[in-house]
Amino acid sequence: MGNIHNATSIRQVFSFLSEENFQLPFSDYRVHKLMTIKCIKLILASQIANWESYEQISRELRTSPALQESIELSSISASQVSRRLKVLPTDVLESLFLQTVGKVKKNLPISCDKIGPVRIVDSTSLRLPASLANWAYLSRKSTQVKIHMRVLALPKGEIIPEKAIPSTGNVSDYETGELLVENDGTIYVMDRGYVKYRQFDAWLANNVRFVNRINEKHGVWHVEKELPIPSNSFITRDAWVRLGSNFRQTENIVRLVEFFDDQGRKYRIATSCFDLEAVEIANIYRQRWLIELFFKWMKQHLRLVKLYSHDPNGIWNQIFLALVAYAVAMLIQLESGTKLTMWQVLQTLRSCWYKPWSLVESELHPKRSRTSKGRQKVPEKGVQAPKLLTSIGIIKPRKAK
Repeated sequence: MGNIHNATSIRQVFSFLSEENFQLPFSDYRVHKLMTIKCIKLILASQIANWESYEQISRELRTSPALQESIELSSISASQVSRRLKVLPTDVLESLFLQTVGKVKKNLPISCDKIGPVRIVDSTSLRLPASLANWAYLSRKSTQVKIHMRVLALPKGEIIPEKAIPSTGNVSDYETGELLVENDGTIYVMDRGYVKYRQFDAWLANNVRFVNRINEKHGVWHVEKELPIPSNSFITRDAWVRLGSNFRQTENIVRLVEFFDDQGRKYRIATSCFDLEAVEIANIYRQRWLIELFFKWMKQHLRLVKLYSHDPNGIWNQIFLALVAYAVAMLIQLESGTKLTMWQVLQTLRSCWYKPWSLVESELHPKRSRTSKGRQKVPEKGVQAPKLLTSIGIIKPRKAK
């Protein structure tokens, strides 16, 4: 794994970064200690190891010889890390993210069924304190930024993040639609925030394949034809229509598929996939939950809920470095051939962060010491209170019915 043989887990993780692309004389002009590549490594380490603050980043570097050797830096103050994160060139970090994702794709062949791979587009919000980030003010109760994402969903449920656009919270989802959706032959799945008739017409004119949920308020202006519904199907309507009202309509025909889920919730889907079965379109839309799981994973396991910085450049940079950390963890999972989940791989890295890489490899491929049927369940003989081994506390038996 990696191109360089390194003794510690830290150095092995850093070997996934191509340092030759980070010789930035303008960015590093008059910078004596925390050069661009060193800052990138330090913040990447903080994402993987889940360090909580600039102070902890400074302390970890100060107290860890292994980290000092890997970054070639003995110490740095918390304030210097804060200032440097704000001025890192965001386009360089975006390029690093795209390069690392490219390596992931090489290790994960995109094999797919007859429908082909599906790309999902959506956004998630990160809340900020209003007193420290008034530039991201949205309303009296909300100050936030957004991450607009495009991910590639594969048939086995794998998710590969492909593109990210950070923004303030007042940027609507449909405003980023034309930046995230391309005419590449794959099907794009989107939720109700991406509905815009003018954009639908542009996608239809350019043969972009999309599956987009719409609201009840998006009426049908004209019905071209109604398609037959199979008996005993959860599909309730399949039609070729023009959407809109007296005020505004789509110029081109779209396909409207309506169905109910297991909880009785109604879904209305506008799509340009005229060649697929209505059931296939419904099942394609159901894959949209994969991006919600991705957002949840990023927020729970990486430093994206409590951000280090409240400056826009600092937040943008932390977002891309968090995505790089995700891609690195995925690379380790794929190249090692482990059966562990992404979360288990990340936990292993955190547990062995300052230890030899050989220990990480052994943890990624745990060996069963012996087989066991486990503790056998003994049939209960009525409800009995457990025996208390101390005189402290009271257990009152439950009354018999």
